Amino acid sequence: MSRRQRLAAVLVVCALLLTGCAGTPGDGTPTATSPAADQSGPETTGSPAGTATGAGTPATTAGSETDTPEEDDQPGPQVELRAENGTVLGRVTVAIADNRSERITGLSDTERLNESEGMLFVYEEPDTHTYVMRDMDFSLDILFVAPNGTITTIHHAPTEPGESGDDLTGYPGYGQYVLEVNRGYANRTGLAVGDTVAIPARIATADATPNPDAGG
Repeated sequence: MSRRQRLAAVLVVCALLLTGCAGTPGDGTPTATSPAADQSGPETTGSPAGTATGAGTPATTAGSETDTPEEDDQPGPQVELRAENGTVLGRVTVAIADNRSERITGLSDTERLNESEGMLFVYEEPDTHTYVMRDMDFSLDILFVAPNGTITTIHHAPTEPGESGDDLTGYPGYGQYVLEVNRGYANRTGLAVGDTVAIPARIATADATPNPDAGG
């Protein structure tokens, strides 16, 4: 073998050795084309189908505390109290009593009301109704409201002893709605007969017949 041939053979051997030393994709080395599921844990709740979390990232599972935050009690709807000129006099968050059982119970099982809380009694149609302070622990303003939202009557009702309606003072009025708030609220806000209670459409009775004697 000539010197030139020996040199060529050495170069070939070196080339082979260098190729063997170079790193190649192997079974233990994830590459960009490896399936994500081969290197990650369970899918994160809410991720698109087929998407997995990255390796080392804790997955959120359905029903966990972080996935389902605790729901707070949602406040009730609000009614807006307006003077005849449109000035807003107050807003009251109300509980709704729209069936006979709820209307009979009313606020009798409530210990107290905050200043801007109350109860709204909803009837299918306008009529004359009489309210009493049965089993009440606090005094009330009782506002009767016509179908068009106009306040027709305001009573300032104190608490009184007695459990029978026959022994209690009756507070009559005409309306399709009755709003009860803490006694004195009407005076503090300047509410008067002829002012209006704006009732959300989802509460207002759809087939209400306006009262021609209730005012604007």
